[in-house]
Amino acid sequence: MSELKSCPMPEGHKAHMCQLKAEGRMEEIDQHSAKPKFACNKCGAKADEEGYLCQPRPL
Repeated sequence: MSELKSCPMPEGHKAHMCQLKAEGRMEEIDQHSAKPKFACNKCGAKADEEGYLCQPRPL
């Protein structure tokens, strides 16, 4: 739960890459990172859309 508290967008955290990874939802991670355009400044995860990251930045 500390991940959720430290996320600047907790309302959408359940769909963030770090949460998907913590829950073992690898298929969803693969779907949302096929053509990454953003990386998370917090955990380094990459995603196609910034909404899947806690602290997104463009690649």
